[in-house]
Amino acid sequence: MAKKVTLLDISKQLGLSTAAVSKALRGLDGISPETRKAVMDTAIKLGYKDFAESAPSLSTSHTSQSGRVLFVVDPRFMTEAHTMASYFFIDKTLKELGFQSSLQALSVSGEMTDEAVFRDKDVVALFLFGRISAKSVERMVGLNKPIILLDHEFPYAEIDSVMVDHYEGAFLAVRHFVQNGHIRIGYIGDNKLSPGFLARYRGFCDALDFWGLERRSEYMYDVHFADSFGDIHFDIIPSKLDYGNLPSAFFCANDPIAFVVNHALTAQGIRTPDDVSIIGFDNLESCQWQSPPISSLDYQREQVAIQAVNLMLWRMDHPDAPRNKIMVKPELVVRKSVAPPAIK
Repeated sequence: MAKKVTLLDISKQLGLSTAAVSKALRGLDGISPETRKAVMDTAIKLGYKDFAESAPSLSTSHTSQSGRVLFVVDPRFMTEAHTMASYFFIDKTLKELGFQSSLQALSVSGEMTDEAVFRDKDVVALFLFGRISAKSVERMVGLNKPIILLDHEFPYAEIDSVMVDHYEGAFLAVRHFVQNGHIRIGYIGDNKLSPGFLARYRGFCDALDFWGLERRSEYMYDVHFADSFGDIHFDIIPSKLDYGNLPSAFFCANDPIAFVVNHALTAQGIRTPDDVSIIGFDNLESCQWQSPPISSLDYQREQVAIQAVNLMLWRMDHPDAPRNKIMVKPELVVRKSVAPPAIK
């Protein structure tokens, strides 16, 4: 019998602590992208649990609740904290039901990096995470397997999806600002980056209208973060801000944007939250390590995973039923980045 690979085996191979290896595999913050990739590559190479490229211990005869489920993601975002944390909860939920899961990279060109995987009869379903091109989705639909979109959607496609309610999350953020006395509230995002970002922007605008607040164009930053290769660059934000005319609060479309904004303001001697309050979205673990800790909308990854796996099981039994779109309500995690506006 082959020796079971442990976290200790991976840590010895890389010269890392077992705690660091565990954090990397679970998608937690505090691990660099380079280290996270090295850990994942080593886990695959050594055959650690479901990170193995194949599943030799998987029986060739399966019950209705067995087989392998693919978590498909653009390799450029595979090692991001949000991606890995989401995969951790999907993997955990599937294991409880007897399924195995594997991370599957989708190349920039939209082609699978391992075509053999899709000839494997053990693959029973796919979760498509984040930004996936319409061309790639159409190709995968041809596999005739249950497909669940996570953190993304194609409104015109007959594909099930599960995500947080981005629109309502924006309302929760604006409500918190209003409750703290803010009336000059700004937004920073990229409306073309994803449907989720656009929904957050629309929710933000409607929330301002709901509370009778003015939409001031100089406080609305629709920044294009993606370059011609599709890579994301949040570091352009500091050069876009008008530091002489800032709102008293910013709702940021995600946490990395909030972190960059916070650092940019600090570099200009503008204090968070004394001068400008900030709320992000996704509730990454690193929110609590910012100075000050950043308030954020929690993505509810565990609840998304549960809903997604339940929907996968339902779709297996109802292959011809109309598509479903399940929205999970986010929750605002309040930290130290919001305070009443300074009196000027």
